[in-house]
Amino acid sequence: MVQSSTGSGKTLCFLIPIIEKIDLKNQNVQAIIVAPTRELAQQIYNFAVPFTKEFEGLKIRLLKAGEELESSLQGLKIAPHIVIGTPGRLKDVLAVEHALALNNVKTVVFDEADMLLKEGYFDDIDTFALQINNPQYLVFSATLEANLAARLEKYVGPNIPIVNEEVMTSSNVTHYLIDIKHEDVNEAVEQFISIVNPYLLLVFASKKETANNIYAFLKRKKYKVGLLTGDLSSRERKIVMRSLANDDIYILVCSDMAARGLDIPNVSDVLNVDLPNNSEFYYHRAGRTGRFDKKGNCYTFYNNDSTRKPLALIEQGVKFEYRVLKGNELIIGKPIEKSHPTKKHLDEELNKEIRKINNLAKASNKKVKPGYKKKTRLAVEKAKQKHRREIIKKDIRRQRVERYKKENRNG
Repeated sequence: MVQSSTGSGKTLCFLIPIIEKIDLKNQNVQAIIVAPTRELAQQIYNFAVPFTKEFEGLKIRLLKAGEELESSLQGLKIAPHIVIGTPGRLKDVLAVEHALALNNVKTVVFDEADMLLKEGYFDDIDTFALQINNPQYLVFSATLEANLAARLEKYVGPNIPIVNEEVMTSSNVTHYLIDIKHEDVNEAVEQFISIVNPYLLLVFASKKETANNIYAFLKRKKYKVGLLTGDLSSRERKIVMRSLANDDIYILVCSDMAARGLDIPNVSDVLNVDLPNNSEFYYHRAGRTGRFDKKGNCYTFYNNDSTRKPLALIEQGVKFEYRVLKGNELIIGKPIEKSHPTKKHLDEELNKEIRKINNLAKASNKKVKPGYKKKTRLAVEKAKQKHRREIIKKDIRRQRVERYKKENRNG
């Protein structure tokens, strides 16, 4: 199992040893590489194809979702040495009798393994991988979480090491938090572009609707911009990737489907207009830049109503520089301070508890019994007293922490 930051060369790390071990005289499949998306599968294939010029007779076949099954089967009349594919397409092809023989497969690679797990692809993988007789399994990802271990145990055995999160991002990436002061996101993106003047910028949004709005806004403003989301057809995605390769666009607005593993050369800057619910995706977004020893920047918009997610990343060890978007400048800002629970938030918790008491009382008293209202009133009063005690305890705890930090700074 290999965990390494994005852009560190994981693809070549498994391709080179696989190709070196291929027996070119054996006209059978000897390695299967599984990737979670058609773009990733295509990218691995693009990395592998140049080796066929150096190894005469080496045959590599790409099997991916989005092409007709018959077309996939036609390409397998002469068995390739290496098959690269998405789980569903591999499952469909290998379900066809005599389409591919698996008895010579020596190596199976799971690339971006945590994504394969989260998308539920291991059910498809099980249908063919467990038919292979004792291959070497290679597991690659920028992030490896503990819940992945249980699913992989049948392949690579128990006692899987989970590596520290510190390797998630490249040291070549500088991270910034930009306070946009509640400004309209579209306007803030345009101001950011005029200030930073990026060579190649990826703009990430957690919602497709937000991504579509930013793309439409920048398109109206005559920027050379493209869009990459899960709603696009296979043909539309190809057109976008070709536009990037031909330098026809220099801004790409993306959903998180573009955050995982895609190697887009020369990305100078990444901009998050918001942060994903799963902080792991932040590392994947940031990993689109600073690849292969190049420097890069990852910027994230926030305001004082959206500090929870940035604070979570800070807790995980991400070291941010702080900026404020002011007019047509990015000025140096102050670090985010961890705030204690607001009165509004605490009042919401109390109201929730009171509603719960009232609902329970109504459910257990379809017919009004003596003392029903009094018991309910006492229960509500008890909840309020508990609520007041919690406020006091949290405030005391906050003051203690602040005093402790102050003493440490002074001592």
